[in-house]
Parts: sequence; C-alpha cells; structure tokens
Amino acid sequence: MGIRSESLKETGHKNVARLAVRICPHKIMVKTEQKTIQKDGRELQLVAILVSIQPGDNVESQLGLMVDTLYQWYKKYGDACREFTVRFFGSNENHEALMTYLPLLIQQEEPLRPLFAQLGQVNVFFISPNGIVMKESKLMIG
Repeated sequence: MGIRSESLKETGHKNVARLAVRICPHKIMVKTEQKTIQKDGRELQLVAILVSIQPGDNVESQLGLMVDTLYQWYKKYGDACREFTVRFFGSNENHEALMTYLPLLIQQEEPLRPLFAQLGQVNVFFISPNGIVMKESKLMIG
C-alpha cells in the first residue's frame, strides 16, 4: 500500500483553528466529531479526530487513543466510512512525530487496511498551541 503526502489547497476548513481552540481546552486529549452525509441515497460517515499533545504528555498514548477511536468508528460504520481527518494540536516536534506515525499506522494496522483503502486519503491539519493552522496536508493511500 503506497502512501504519499501532499499539501491541501483550498479545503473549506478555514475555521479549523478556531474550532480546535474552542473544543480542546487542553483537558481533552482526544476528541472525536462524527458527521453523517447523504450521497446517492446512502448515509456516509465522516470522522474528525482532534489530538491534543501538551508538554509532558506521552505522544504514543495519545496516538493510541486515536487508533482505538478509528477501530470503533470502522466497526460501527464499515463500508459507510468515507472521510478521516486528524486535527493535531501541539508543538512542531509533536507534529513531526505524528507524520512519522501516521504512515506506519496505515501500513501496520492490518485490520484497518480495508478502511484506509476505501478512504483513499487521510486529511491532516497541524494547529499550533495558540490555535493557528500551521500546515494542511493529506496522505494519499493507494
């Protein structure tokens, strides 16, 4: 399964930083937002997971919570899963850790391979501790 990263152009997610600051008051480390959309007479599922890493937090445990959330989402919705977005709130060092971790997750979590294959990409937003979107990208899977 090949993975490549590209920058997102105009994404319609202009309020991501404001939303992240509002829903992540530094007490919540992993927060999930789910949305159902109608397309071609089917209900499809979108999920956005906000991962907040504060100084002194264990990055791996927070990312493990994100993976647990993905397993639950896929188990519940299966073929209806259509979009996965990670909104990562933390320092530059933690952003680098996430970009190292995500491709490994996609390649190594065998039970989630069908999910990633049907999604085709993962949207990633990096948000600074003061709420500024520093980078938007997408990991292409295929």
